[in-house]
Amino acid sequence: RLSRRGRTIIFSIHQPRYSIFKLFDSLTLLASGKVLYHGPAKQALEYFSSIGYECEPFNNPADFFLDVINGDSTAVAANKEDRRPVDTGKVAEDNVDSSVVDALHQKYLSSSLYQSTKEALRKVELGQGSKQRVSKQEHEITYANGFLTQLYWVSKRSLKNLIRNPQASVAQIAVTVILALVVGAIFFGVKLDRSGIQNRVGSLFFVTTNQCFSSVSAIELFIRDKKLFV
Repeated sequence: RLSRRGRTIIFSIHQPRYSIFKLFDSLTLLASGKVLYHGPAKQALEYFSSIGYECEPFNNPADFFLDVINGDSTAVAANKEDRRPVDTGKVAEDNVDSSVVDALHQKYLSSSLYQSTKEALRKVELGQGSKQRVSKQEHEITYANGFLTQLYWVSKRSLKNLIRNPQASVAQIAVTVILALVVGAIFFGVKLDRSGIQNRVGSLFFVTTNQCFSSVSAIELFIRDKKLFV
């Protein structure tokens, strides 16, 4: 419903089931930084079948693709027995078989899907090259929204967090009121003489120091939300 309203939705699915996978329009398979397939999702099984990797009956296509890339499928095992590659002593990262990845990548580069994608990208590059050159300042990476917009949404989010967690706000208010009463009781009735001036300087120093140390607690917010932001 949100996407139909014109919003862009980005989310992650871990090994989607077939009922979800069949909703995909485009599919891109990557391994070790190499493209193994890029094209319509409905043609993926046909493509892998054409290069010798047949999906077993009743198997989930998403699981089948992962098995092929990781070298765990029966088709890959059969190819390994036929080829018997020489062990070079290199360790594949993330349990990905480098020989299988290289073979799939080379087959993709020689496929019609790659050629059509390359041709489409070439047309885009030619279209961009025909346009007039813009200034370097326009090429600089900048934020999509201005500072005021960012400040508004971040402040709104922080306000919602405060409203949804009133315990922390109540505790902060209680501590502030108690400290105010303590400081007020200590410096209550200060006289208007030399000693009174020194006492007022001491009270101002105490209040300023207390405010500075209380602001340090805001660092906790950055530490807690840093992982979420990244």
